[in-house]
Order: sequence, then structure tokens, then C-alpha cells
Amino acid sequence: MRRFQPVLAFLIVVVGAQSVVAATYYVGSCKKGAFSSIQTAVSSVPAGSIIDVCPGTYAEQITISESLTLQGIPYNNSSQVIITPPSSGLMTTSSIALGTVAAQVEVTAGPVKITGITVDGMSGYPFIGVYFVGIFYGSGSSGTLSGLETRNQNSNLQGVGILAENGAGASQTVTIANSNIHDNDYAAIYAYSDQMPSTLTTSIKSNYVVGEDLGIFLNGTVTGAISGNTIADPYVGVYVGGSTSSCLVTGNTVTFFGGGGGDGIEVYAAAVISGNTITNVGNYGTGIVGAAGSTVMFNHISNSSVGISAGGAIIKNNIIINANSVGIELGCSTDDTVSGNIINGAPIGLDMVPTAFNGVNHFNNVARDTTGGC
Repeated sequence: MRRFQPVLAFLIVVVGAQSVVAATYYVGSCKKGAFSSIQTAVSSVPAGSIIDVCPGTYAEQITISESLTLQGIPYNNSSQVIITPPSSGLMTTSSIALGTVAAQVEVTAGPVKITGITVDGMSGYPFIGVYFVGIFYGSGSSGTLSGLETRNQNSNLQGVGILAENGAGASQTVTIANSNIHDNDYAAIYAYSDQMPSTLTTSIKSNYVVGEDLGIFLNGTVTGAISGNTIADPYVGVYVGGSTSSCLVTGNTVTFFGGGGGDGIEVYAAAVISGNTITNVGNYGTGIVGAAGSTVMFNHISNSSVGISAGGAIIKNNIIINANSVGIELGCSTDDTVSGNIINGAPIGLDMVPTAFNGVNHFNNVARDTTGGC
């Protein structure tokens, strides 16, 4: 009988190993043997696992510190998984971008994929000096968020739907796609890196954002693309600031319901701003603000105070309709390349045009084509 002992030992090892391999695990009442909470599952399963969450409301704060997939699943004619703050409140953590934050879901590793889940801030987190965040991808983390809804993160104008940042040396990528982000009182999506060169690349695409102070905000040195998003009734639709470079802002739609007052797209770094549609900015707003070195082309802007304001930029083949102040504001820059633009309906077509300017543009129903003053 002894000759069978090594085989038996081997089988025990194999069975034991199988119990800790990456697999699909469940949370909620739709599967027998499922975990009762999302955090318990996240803390228990091995890296690389998939956690399927049954429909229902989960009042908890979640920290994900290893690579995995967290996804909501349909069951019994329902497919809504909602994460709300626990009754005991939220613990805080540190952010290099915002200081102290209280995050409903915090990711500290990667890649972590989150899909098909609603993160609801409910009544908010009303503590001055603390940013209230729906989903926080912290330094050293990476992953993909898709098919999400983040809502009601409100905290004295310090609520953020999704925050992604990196202050570590290793490069990371975060993708945010096909999600519904609304009713956050500071920013829908905020991305930041303080590394030079940047160690955070973001892809923010095909999301729907409504009612934010800032719709999509890239700052510091973060790079990436903002494409195909619909941003409704923000104060500023897209903001790219700091020393951010290699940024593409393409194919977005920014619409103001109440006549605006802010700006459609503000870019204070070299970037390509192309193929965007910006409507109803109103009597005080600017459609696109572009920095020196940026390229602004093939955009469609209607009903603004100023269509485009950019100094030292390439501005070409844009359509600007009904600018109640100025079609394009050049700021007297001699580095501008401004040509092929169509401006229809404005008191002034091009303003603050340097003497050496020789671009060819098209003016319809414009009281004065160009003004100098430089």
C-alpha cells in the first residue's frame, strides 16, 4: 500500500491548488454558495478572478488591491447592481491630485476591470475639505471601466464621479468607456499625473456626462485621448490643463441647455482638438479655447460669444455659426495659422489680427471681417 502514498499526496496537492486558482466567483442571492458582500469576495479570491455580482443594493465601501474583474450580472429580469455608502460612513484616503478623498470604490492595483455597476453617492458626503469620489484608481493602478453609472457624488462642490491618477514611476493605463456619469458637483471624470514624463495614459471615450461643473478634466502631465463623449449642460465641458501633452480631443459633443456661461472645450497644452460639436454656449462663453502649439480643426461651434480663442495655434476648417461677439480671437499672435474657416453671423469675424496675417477664410453675414489693434 505504501507505493500509492506519493500518488495520494500528489492528488491532495492538486486538489488544494485548484481551490485557489483564478475562477469565477459570485456575490449576492442569485447563486448558492455566493459571498454576501462585494468586499468579502474581493478580499478572498485569487488574482485574475472574475467576480459576478447579483442584482441588488450593496451598502459598503470597497478596496480592490489585486488584478480582477468585477461585473454586474443579470438575474430574474433585473441587471442593476448598486453600490451605496455604508451606514457607518466612508473611510478616507490620500490623493496626489485632490488631497483627502472618501472613495466608494478604491483600486490600488491592476489591471482591474469594472463593468455593469452603478455607484450611487446617495445624499453625498458633506465634509468640507474632503473630496467625495465614486470610483478612484489610485497611483500604481490600471484597468478598464465600462458600462458604469456613477451618480450623486456631492460634497460642497467637491464631488467626483471617477478619479484616476498616477504618482508612481511605472506607466499605467486607465480606460473609461460607455458609461453614464451625472450629478457630481465638481467633476465627472478627473485624471492626473505628476510624473515627468507622464506615467498615466487615459482613454475616455463614448461616455455620457450631464450636469457637472467640469465634465472631463485632465491635469498635470496625464496623456491620452478624449473622444466621442456627449457632455450635456456643464460649466466647462472638457478641460485639459497643466503640462499635459500628447492629448487628443476628438469627436465630442458639448451641449449647453441654459445658455452656458462657461466654455465648451478649454485646452492649455499642446493638443489636437478636432471634429467636436459645441452648441448653445451662450452670450458669455467660448466654444473652444486653445493654447499655443495646439491644432483646432474641423470643429462645429454654434451660438457662442466667441467661437474660438487661440494664440499661436493652427486653426483651420472650422465652422462657426452665430457668434454674438467674435468668430475667432487670435490674440495678436504671429504664430497662428488660420485658414479655411467658415464664420456665419458675427459682429467680427477675426479679432486682434496681426499685420502680417494672410490666411484665407470665409465670412457670411459678418459685419466686419477682421480687426487689428495689435
